[in-house]
Amino acid sequence: MLTATIVLPSFSLPQILPKIFLFSGNEGSSPSINPRFKMILWSIIAGTRGGVNRAKILNLIKETPLNAHKISTTLNLDHKTVAHHIKILAKNELVKKAEKDYGAEYQLSDLMKENKNTLEEIMKKIGTI
Repeated sequence: MLTATIVLPSFSLPQILPKIFLFSGNEGSSPSINPRFKMILWSIIAGTRGGVNRAKILNLIKETPLNAHKISTTLNLDHKTVAHHIKILAKNELVKKAEKDYGAEYQLSDLMKENKNTLEEIMKKIGTI
């Protein structure tokens, strides 16, 4: 008997939404958040089981870059769990890693820095702040 396996594609923020479409607004004014970006951020944070931990990681590194070990000890999470969430956040270009490999610090990407208020809004609505 033959069995078929269906492989569903996984998408990341840069694949779905090129950077030029992330903001709507004039060049001289502050950019307003695109509803599609907000929807994707909602799905990464509130739409999955590990979203609360991702929100906590983003909130933690909002001001000060930290390495995975420091994030795991501060949030009292397993190191592998933190590495998994950082991988997802990096794939969606919400965090970026410093140049060095061992002990590299993670910080918010420029895109996420410009939209910190959206992160705070989502965290308030899901009850993590």
